[in-house]
Amino acid sequence: MKRLTTALAFILSVSMLTACGSSDSSDSSQTQEASSAAQPAESTSESSEAAPTYKSIKLMLFGDSITDGFWLEGGYRPFLCDKLEENGLSQYVDFVGKKQSGGGYDNQHEGYTGYSIERITESITGARTGLKNVAKRRLEENKPDVVTLMVGTNDILSHYELDKAGERLEGLVDEIFEYLPDDGMLFLATIPDMDANDTTYIDAATYTVEYMDQCVEDYNKQVTALVEKKKGEGKNIELCDVHSVLTKEDLYDGVHPSEAGYIKLADFWYDVISKYIAQ
Repeated sequence: MKRLTTALAFILSVSMLTACGSSDSSDSSQTQEASSAAQPAESTSESSEAAPTYKSIKLMLFGDSITDGFWLEGGYRPFLCDKLEENGLSQYVDFVGKKQSGGGYDNQHEGYTGYSIERITESITGARTGLKNVAKRRLEENKPDVVTLMVGTNDILSHYELDKAGERLEGLVDEIFEYLPDDGMLFLATIPDMDANDTTYIDAATYTVEYMDQCVEDYNKQVTALVEKKKGEGKNIELCDVHSVLTKEDLYDGVHPSEAGYIKLADFWYDVISKYIAQ
């Protein structure tokens, strides 16, 4: 009887050890699986690219009628606003300016129809007010971080001292830099072609098609040279070659872009601005 009791105790002890061992193995396996699941896959982490980040800017669009939006309200600006919104960048770009026109999430600007670089008192098209006459006041009021500047078309239409246009432009550029912050940026644009076959705004007695083309080319060379000069002085300035974007087929009246031309301009400026604000 004593031997039977001892045998039964031995069998019961072995059964309990086996059962406990099975439980420990299962728990260990589950713990390892949970731990493995908690660890991110290294290949996924390493292959994924960091999401882009952007800086916020106050942007002043400064120029003549093409910036103002002559014949088509707002010109390229509403299309530019739409593109910024569509790509989730409108929250980073605050357009600033005294004037408001056209659609888009922000229609402030500094576009002035008929303005030249500096004041013109007498020319084949009469007198003109210059952007330089309003620059100081508008820069003080708006305090932009970034300025886009496209001007010079009316200087050519007025046939006003074209050999000195670059000097006048430099005076305007220098004034802009006086009011930009140290880390601010000026995007200086060339001007698009004008078509002397359309004499809506072009003096036919002064301009042949060939001569008008030459005047635009010469002016844009002065713009390009000015950008290089200012870069050499350590200024934050970039050339924006609008001339390469628009053709005479994109003009509405020989001077101002058609709607398709304004859309091309919007795409051009979107590329410039989106790259600048990307960090």
